[in-house]
Amino acid sequence: MNRLAIKLLAFKSREAAFALPTVLIVSVVMLTVLLVSVTAVSSIRTALNEQYYNQIAKEAGEAGVAMATACLRQNNYDPIWLNNADPTKRVLKPNTLCNGNTNGSVSAYVLDGTSIKTTFTVSEVITDVSGFVRVKSDGALQLFRTSSPSSTWRTYQQTAFSQSNYVDKPQIASGAGWKSGGHNGYMLAADGVLYAWGSNTSSQVGPAGLGTAIGAPTKVDPPGVTTKIKRVYDSGQGASILCVLAGDDQVYCRGSGGLGGSSWQRFGLGSGLSAVDMNLSGYGSDSACVIASDGQVYCAGMNDFGMLGNGGTTNNFIAMATPTRFLLPAGLTAKKVFIKDWITCVIANTDDAYCAGVNNLGQTGRGNTSVNVGNGNSNPAKVLMPAGVSVKDIKLTYHGSYVGAYYLGTNGTVYMSGHNGQGTANDGNTNPSATATYSTPRQITTAGYRYASIFSIGQQGYDNNSLCMIREDPNPGMTWCLGNNDYGQLGDGTCTDKGNWVVFGLPAGESALQNMNVESGYQMNSFMVITESGKVFAAGDNRSGKTSANGSSALQACNGTPVEIVMPLRTGSTTDRVEAVALANSDEFTAYILGDNGTVYALGLNGNGQLGKGDVDGGVTFSGDTLTNAGVPAKVPVSIVMPRISVSF
Repeated sequence: MNRLAIKLLAFKSREAAFALPTVLIVSVVMLTVLLVSVTAVSSIRTALNEQYYNQIAKEAGEAGVAMATACLRQNNYDPIWLNNADPTKRVLKPNTLCNGNTNGSVSAYVLDGTSIKTTFTVSEVITDVSGFVRVKSDGALQLFRTSSPSSTWRTYQQTAFSQSNYVDKPQIASGAGWKSGGHNGYMLAADGVLYAWGSNTSSQVGPAGLGTAIGAPTKVDPPGVTTKIKRVYDSGQGASILCVLAGDDQVYCRGSGGLGGSSWQRFGLGSGLSAVDMNLSGYGSDSACVIASDGQVYCAGMNDFGMLGNGGTTNNFIAMATPTRFLLPAGLTAKKVFIKDWITCVIANTDDAYCAGVNNLGQTGRGNTSVNVGNGNSNPAKVLMPAGVSVKDIKLTYHGSYVGAYYLGTNGTVYMSGHNGQGTANDGNTNPSATATYSTPRQITTAGYRYASIFSIGQQGYDNNSLCMIREDPNPGMTWCLGNNDYGQLGDGTCTDKGNWVVFGLPAGESALQNMNVESGYQMNSFMVITESGKVFAAGDNRSGKTSANGSSALQACNGTPVEIVMPLRTGSTTDRVEAVALANSDEFTAYILGDNGTVYALGLNGNGQLGKGDVDGGVTFSGDTLTNAGVPAKVPVSIVMPRISVSF
C-alpha cells in the first residue's frame, strides 16, 4: 500500500471517529432545547391556569359586592349584617340573608361543581377619611381532585371592593300640619345641595322675598359657615321648622316657633362638641334633641311634662342657644333619639330605651301612670322590656286621647305601651273608650316571627293611630297592620278598625322592602310601601289624589285595597319604568317618591306649591280638589345627585 493510500485511510478513520461525539453533542443540545420547551409550555399552562382560577375567584368576590350593594339599597344603606346578635354571623355569604342569618334554601356556593366551587365573604364596610364607603368582598375558589372529591386540593383567593362616589345618600322629606304654612317638600342631594318648595310663610325655605308659596324647587341657602348640608329634618305636623346637619357638623334651624326665626340659628352645643344626629317635633310641642359627639343627648324647646328629660320640676322653655342634657344613667351613651309631642325616648349603647315626658296612659313604659312633671316624668326611666329583650327602633304617636309608643325589639318582636286606641295593642278591642292601657310594654306580635321595621300611621284627627310592620322571617317582606282604618290605610280591603293583625294586600309576587327608606318611619292618613321590584303601592286617604293610581283626586272615604302608583317610563324606553328608592308621606295631602334616576315625583295637593311642578294652585282646600297633577306622579323639575356604586378591583 503506497503512502498516499495509507494517509487517506488514516484521514477516513479520524473522520469516522469525529462523527459520534458530534452526534452526541447535537443530541444533548436538542434534548435540552426540548426540555426547555416542555418546561416553558408547562409554565405557561400553569400561569394560564392560575390566571383562570384567580379570575373565577375574583368573579366570586364581585358576586359578593353585588349582594352587599343590593342589601345596602334594601336596608337604607345600613350594613345590617354587622349588627347580627351572633358575632359569627356578621358576614354575608351566598347562603345568607342580608342580616347574616343562614338562608337554607340556597347553595353555599356561587359556583357549585364536582371539582370546582366558589364562594365569597363580605364582612367589612370601610369608611375612609373622605367619608367614602367601601364594601370588601373576599372571593375564594376551591379545587377538588376527582379521585378525592371531599378533600380540597388547591385554593385561590381574590378581594373585590365597591366604592360609593358620594359621602351621603339622597334624602327626601315633607312638612305637614294643620297649621298654615306647614306644607313643604325637601330633597337633599348626595352632593350636599338642598332644594325646597311649598310654603315659606315662616322663611323656612328662604328669605321672605321669595314669597309665601314657592311652586318650583329652590336651592336652600346653607348656613354661612358651610356650603354643604348632610341631613335635613322637618318638624312634621303643626309647626314650620327646618333643621339641618351642616357640613361643619353642627345643627342649624329656622322657621316658626322658639326654635326658629327668619335666619339660621345654631343649636348651642358646648365647646368642642359636634352633632351626630337629631330629631325634632312640631304639633304644639316644638322641641329638638341632638346626639352630640360625646354620646350624650342635648335638647331645647318646649319642656311640657318634663319631656326633655333634664330632671327639672317646671314646664319651662329651653332656649336653643343653651340646650339641656337628657339625663341618661351614668356611663351610657346614645345611639338614637326619638321625640314627638310630649315624649322623648333614647336608645342607649346598651340597646336599652329610656323615655321621659307625659305618662298618663303609661306610654313611656316605666310601669306606672303619671302626668305632671313633678311626678318624676322629667327623669328618664328605662322602658321595662321583657328580660333579655332590648330595643332596636321606636315609633311614637302624636298627642291626643289615645297615644302610645311602639318598640321593635332586637329579637324582631314588636311591643307597645300606652293606650290601645282602636286596636294597636292586638287585644281584639277597637273601642277606644273601653280599651285598656299598658304601662309595661305588651308583646303584640307572635313569638317565632321576626319583623324588620315598624311604621306609625297618624290621622288628621290625631286621636286615631295605626301601626304597620314588615316581616323579616318567615315570608320576608310580608306586611301586617292593625288599629284605626277609617280610610282603608291598613290595606285589607275594608275600612273597619282592626284589633288584630291583618295583611296589607300586596299583589301576588310583590313583597315590601324590609327596611324601606321612609322619612322618619311616619306616614299620614295612608300607608305606602316600596316593593322589592321598585314599585309603590298605597292604601288609605286619597285627598287630592295622594294615593290614587288612576288620576282621580276626589276624596275617597274608603280606599282599602292597595293600588299601584305607576312610576313614569324611563327616557327612551317603552317598557322599563323608574324604580322607587325612597318616599316621604308625612303630609296629609301630598306624597313624594324618589326614583332611582335621581328625580323626585309628587302627588296630591298643590295649594302652597308643594307639588314642586312650577306653579301654585292658590286658595284651594282638600275637599273635592281637582288638580292637574293629582293622582299621577308629577316630576319635580330638578334631578338630584344619586349615590353611585362603582366597582373597583
